[in-house]
Amino acid sequence: MKIAITGANGFVGSSMLTRFHQKGFKPVAIVRKTFHANGVITRVVDYSDISSLAAAMSDVDILVHNAGKTKSIKPEEMLAVNLGLTHKIVQAINAQKHPIRLIYISSQSASGPSSKAHAKREAEPPAPISVYGKSKVMAESLIQKQCKKTWNIVRPCSVYGPGDRDFLSLFKLCQLGFQLQIGRQERYLNMIHVRQLADFLLHLIGNPKLKNEIIFATDNQVYTQSEIVSCIAASAGKSVRKIVVAPFMAKTAFAMMDLLGRLRSEAGAMNMEKYREITAEGWVADPEKAIRLLGWNPPAELPELIEETYLWYRENSWL
Repeated sequence: MKIAITGANGFVGSSMLTRFHQKGFKPVAIVRKTFHANGVITRVVDYSDISSLAAAMSDVDILVHNAGKTKSIKPEEMLAVNLGLTHKIVQAINAQKHPIRLIYISSQSASGPSSKAHAKREAEPPAPISVYGKSKVMAESLIQKQCKKTWNIVRPCSVYGPGDRDFLSLFKLCQLGFQLQIGRQERYLNMIHVRQLADFLLHLIGNPKLKNEIIFATDNQVYTQSEIVSCIAASAGKSVRKIVVAPFMAKTAFAMMDLLGRLRSEAGAMNMEKYREITAEGWVADPEKAIRLLGWNPPAELPELIEETYLWYRENSWL
């Protein structure tokens, strides 16, 4: 079976390539620039050209559409990639004469935050609170309405692991012996290691009868922010002091960084959308559908996987 991946040279995509190759598949990297990886077929395409995309998937059984934009100060740039590129991908898939299955990597951001008491389910109406989340919902809707081939939409929860930059700042703070918490309210979230996500996709690929479904991808556990920090601190051998920041002070700081980013035309990690996301009560998804339909039940090993991530950061001089 030949599996193609868009965005194959990024954090998540490169992990998919490695894992799929380890499991005996023939991964195809659909990318804009040539790169080399063991056991991988590379196809350089023009993402703006439907015929170029169609040619790259002419002998492919499954296309994992993972390419996307996660940060931008301009909503139109986010939509151009997350919606516009997805539209071209769907058109290229519809042009294929052979059976091909689309797996779209969306995001938990599409569903929006949860409460402490209620985990989000796939059937609930999406309620995104960021441009990124809204762009993912729009792409999901486009696939559901226009894709003529079999499709599945995967909404990964917070993805971490070697090569991830989003959680790096949290690791850096713990390395310094600090945990910053906005307000005194504990927050709840799901996590999934990047290798677990690749294994989740292998479960999905191994269930060809599962058609036209949206499904959350998590490690099936719910964590507090403090539990995650404790795992990082243990990996670093540090005692971490919690510093509670008043919400109004944090909001002011995020607003100032947001403004600075706009003045510089740079999409920084601190902005008002990020503030709304990290101050939400929870980002918890119900894993019931994945358990029932895919038999997805990964071992609970957050401490070990956090340590693996920490060691990778150290070995690669990120910490």
